Amino acid sequence: MVKYTTDNRLSTRIVMFDSNRNEENILYRTDFDQCVRTNNNLKIIYSITGEGQEGPSSSITATAATGGDWKGEIGFINKEMLTKYMTSDELEDSIFYVCGPPGMLKAMQKLLQDDLRISDERIKVEEFTGY
Repeated sequence: MVKYTTDNRLSTRIVMFDSNRNEENILYRTDFDQCVRTNNNLKIIYSITGEGQEGPSSSITATAATGGDWKGEIGFINKEMLTKYMTSDELEDSIFYVCGPPGMLKAMQKLLQDDLRISDERIKVEEFTGY
């Protein structure tokens, strides 16, 4: 969708949240960053969770997860992160496309339905287990 809307210069507004364990796991980042440079209707928010990182008390810090040079978000996508980057109008009018492993899908559906009161009709889900 990101590439299609960018290549065809569509006016569709897209806010994409991309969460990964670490910076090295961000798939298609070069392509997405190129799309952001040419598509003013596209915003991508990268977040790293630091899962699997060694550290005191298993807590995540920017330094532990990235070596200290990460400039994106830290942690799982949550209500605070969504409301930080999306206006209330965007939250009320958007269709939410969720793709990822089963645990992430379940967590995102719960967040969207329970915390943000997004109707089922506006949530589209695709399981991605290919990694």
